[in-house]
Amino acid sequence: MPGLRRIFKSVLFSNIYNLFLLYGFSHIIPIVLMPFLLNTIGVEHYGLVNFSLAFAFYFQVVNEFGFDLSNVRHIVGNRDDKDKISEVASSIVCCKLQIFAVLAVIYTLAVLCVGSLREHWVLYMLAYVRILGICVSLNWLFRSMENLKYVTRISMIVKTLCVLPIFVLVRSQADYVWVMVFFTLQEVVGGVVSLLLAKRIYAIRLYPVRLSTSLYYLKDSIPFFTSTFLTRIYQTSNSVILGIFCGDYAVGVYTAAQKLHNAYASFVSPLLAHVFYPYFMRRKDFAVINRIVRFVIVGNIAMLFACYLLSPYVLPLFVKVETEHIVTYFNMFLLLLAVSVPADMFGYPYLGAMDMVDKVNRSAVYTSALYFVGAAVIMLAGGITVESVIWLLLATNLFCLLYRVRCICRVRTSMSRCL
Repeated sequence: MPGLRRIFKSVLFSNIYNLFLLYGFSHIIPIVLMPFLLNTIGVEHYGLVNFSLAFAFYFQVVNEFGFDLSNVRHIVGNRDDKDKISEVASSIVCCKLQIFAVLAVIYTLAVLCVGSLREHWVLYMLAYVRILGICVSLNWLFRSMENLKYVTRISMIVKTLCVLPIFVLVRSQADYVWVMVFFTLQEVVGGVVSLLLAKRIYAIRLYPVRLSTSLYYLKDSIPFFTSTFLTRIYQTSNSVILGIFCGDYAVGVYTAAQKLHNAYASFVSPLLAHVFYPYFMRRKDFAVINRIVRFVIVGNIAMLFACYLLSPYVLPLFVKVETEHIVTYFNMFLLLLAVSVPADMFGYPYLGAMDMVDKVNRSAVYTSALYFVGAAVIMLAGGITVESVIWLLLATNLFCLLYRVRCICRVRTSMSRCL
């Protein structure tokens, strides 16, 4: 009993609890929202909204520039130094705002020059404004300080206030732009609130930094940006490829199934990057780390099997449009999760704690190259379908998993020989 009490009072358990609370709540609304939007704005407009988000996501990943991971070692090692934390926070916010301004020109030109994008330019510009909220958000600071309860409180309140009006204002297909308005409002308001709360909790100052300081943190983040950018790009390109080759309707059906996949993945991926990575970096006790890894992998498989058994009965209760296809694609995504979760686990949480960032980057480069070569082959063969792009994701994630396991085995073998 004393051992259990110690676990429940630990920082790690508190962060895991708040993470599950945050992402559980964060995806209850989208799961309820999805069938509502499919029935009101229609599958095609639902696909259009998600295509615009996927297009803007390329620019979002560049804007984030891996800072969510690169800041960890700076914050973890200086958590009691308010001047250092202020410097890190100011530098990252300044870098993000500068990147946002440069990318805004490129993004605007792309929207105005491409006819299909120009036709819905308001939707696409709103999707880009969302990124401004990510620029000013200091949620990454709360995560690195292993204090997720504040992120949870901010997100739960802001998401509720900004998403619930959709159920009131969206009544027909012509109202699809309002969906993006509230998605954008949610991100911007959440970012501003997190910034103000971080200044109050940690007594930090935000100020313009010298160019040399900005360049230092920008350069420091490049290795993390490389792996993060490549991984996110190949994992989210399916929506764009389907939109180009199969149209908005295919994107709508695909993203409906993907939303359900993301609802599960959103519990696990942030757990790895935002809870375990700072914890592993601080502890570096691989006896404990290995036990956590085994528990996560076994628990993941058990949860996925339960989801597979329940999906034919539960999903039709919520999804009334293209139900059969969505259930089929969702089950394919479950198979993908059985591979992608351990692949992510062996990335920054594990290899990162072993100071093997170069191995993570190399695996991301090889995996991305494999994805784009595979996508090109399928395009040339005229075989772009929802099923084919999901199978392509599965194959590339399997390669990533095997490569990272091989790297870990080699490092551990060399370490045992040295001993």
